[in-house]
This record gives sequence, structure tokens and C-alpha cells, in this order.
Amino acid sequence: MTDIFLPGAGLVPDDNIPAPAAVRVRTRQRTKVSVAESGRMLSRMHGGQTFEIGLTYNPMLKEQAGPIIAFLQAQQGRNGIFKVRLPQLTGIVGVRLGNFVNFIDSDKLHLITDYTSTSQFSVTPDVIGTPVVDADGPFVRCSLVGDVQEIRLDRDRLIRLQIDVVERL
Repeated sequence: MTDIFLPGAGLVPDDNIPAPAAVRVRTRQRTKVSVAESGRMLSRMHGGQTFEIGLTYNPMLKEQAGPIIAFLQAQQGRNGIFKVRLPQLTGIVGVRLGNFVNFIDSDKLHLITDYTSTSQFSVTPDVIGTPVVDADGPFVRCSLVGDVQEIRLDRDRLIRLQIDVVERL
């Protein structure tokens, strides 16, 4: 397991490295679908469920972007695996309906889909056993989506970054 975090999106906030201004979360369910001549649609899930995360940064100075760019280069495209901290969708930290959660014995990211109390909740994808919630907050173990990372330098000499990652298990 890797404990390398994306600069500015790890455990310790760094004032010199900005955090992402926006985070886009997409869930990816692999489903095979076929349609019979009668029009009946048949579907079957396979391969499990993963998350895709898009990190968008506000325009930043070269000095601020430097550590992030160097980190991305060191990942060698889709080869490198690292972690990214995620904000909670509800804005409230803890075990709440709609929040992300990790469990101590796993790097898989889960979403709380049913909530009665902190000891009674359901997550998607399902978990076997009685897992213990990781108190450090949600993260995604991921790699870059592609082997090409675009870095834009605008006329105003500010760097604009958008990083797309996919969960790796």
C-alpha cells in the first residue's frame, strides 16, 4: 500500500501549495447491456464499481504549481499510484448519509447510502464483515486517467491545472 499523497491534497495542508478549487466525483459501474428483438433490455454488472475524480485548480503562480507538476511527472502517467484526500459531499465530517468513508483494512472508497446511527449504516459498494471506519477521513487510492498531463500557461503567466484520476484497488 502506498502512502504518497498528491501535494496540497494530503493529510497536512500546505499554504504554499493550493488545494483543488473544485472536485468532480463520478462513479463507474461496469454493466453489460443487450436488447432483445422484443425490446426487452437485459443488464448484468461485472467488474465491480470504482470512482473517477476530477481535480480543478484555480489559476496559480509557477511557484505554487511547481510541486504539483513535479509530482505528476514523477507518476509516469498511469503507472504511479498515489492518494488524494476528498472533501465530504455533505460538508459535514463524519459518518453521515451521502459522505465518503474508508475502512482501516481497505483502501477502497465507499459512499454511505443508508444511515441510522454511527454504528448502523450501509455503504456502496458492499463491505463484508464489520469494518472499522478510518478516522483520518476519506481518500481515494488512484492513478492518472491517461499518460498525458496537460499544463496550461496562460498569457497572464498563470498556470491552470486539471487532474483526472481513477480509483485503483
